[in-house]
Amino acid sequence: MLRNILAAIVGYIAMAAVLFALFSLLWLTVGPSRAFQPGSWEVPGGWALGSGVLGLVAAYIGGRVCARVAHDARAATILIAIVIVLGVVRALMPVEMPAGPRPDDVSMMEATAGAVHPAWFNWLNPLIGAVGVWFGSRKLRA
Repeated sequence: MLRNILAAIVGYIAMAAVLFALFSLLWLTVGPSRAFQPGSWEVPGGWALGSGVLGLVAAYIGGRVCARVAHDARAATILIAIVIVLGVVRALMPVEMPAGPRPDDVSMMEATAGAVHPAWFNWLNPLIGAVGVWFGSRKLRA
């Protein structure tokens, strides 16, 4: 059981690392002018859709890593539970709007801290993660 818990934690860390790398590349590609609505901290639908795709890819990779480390299929179930619980907690947290309009030039860290996603995306995100982990860990269920 300890190996399954470790596999889930390692899978989650892999998801976080992949998300950081993918979002860094996306940010460098599109910049703040296309990552936010003009003068606002709200993200447009295209960014939210891209975030969903990147989240699915990262969750898939996290599921694959979990499957490599795991003893059995329970590790993937643990990782899916972690993704859902943390995602729901994040969706329930009140959205803190940054003070004032968004400056034209913001760093990626400022953008990450200040970005306001649509409410529907915050609820869809844990489901996207769970599906990605499920597909990524399918080796365990075979």
